[in-house]
Amino acid sequence: MSETHSSYPVTIRWEGERRGLGSSSDGLPHLPVASPPSFGGPPGVWSPEHLFVLASTSCWMTTFLAVAQASKLEVEAIECAGEGTLDKGEDRRFRISRIALRPRVTIRREEDRERAVRLIEKAEAACLIRNSIRSEVTLESEVIVAAATVA
Repeated sequence: MSETHSSYPVTIRWEGERRGLGSSSDGLPHLPVASPPSFGGPPGVWSPEHLFVLASTSCWMTTFLAVAQASKLEVEAIECAGEGTLDKGEDRRFRISRIALRPRVTIRREEDRERAVRLIEKAEAACLIRNSIRSEVTLESEVIVAAATVA
């Protein structure tokens, strides 16, 4: 039997048209959301589709930070682009079938490059969002060694 670790309460309130306002009793800032323009929503507002991909991308980053810290990897910078692909299946249902994660990790020393690559992959495998979704997740990582400073 599984054991509950934590919970994440959220509420959405319809604001008219295809807009809503997300909130949480955890004290998070309110988040305007809407259908994406491709489904008749307004431009410039976070959509569930964007948030789904962002959840995967941000989970990779936070998991990588934990794994890197536990492994004592010195990291200079992290950036991770993510792109979700929305498909319409033969059953005529839409789903985000693929998420491409493109992490770019800058480390301090060349000798840490292989370890950084392994930790990037380990973080993807351990990411709880990744382990909670049906979408295929691909990883296209890049490791950069920070330029040595000139004295």
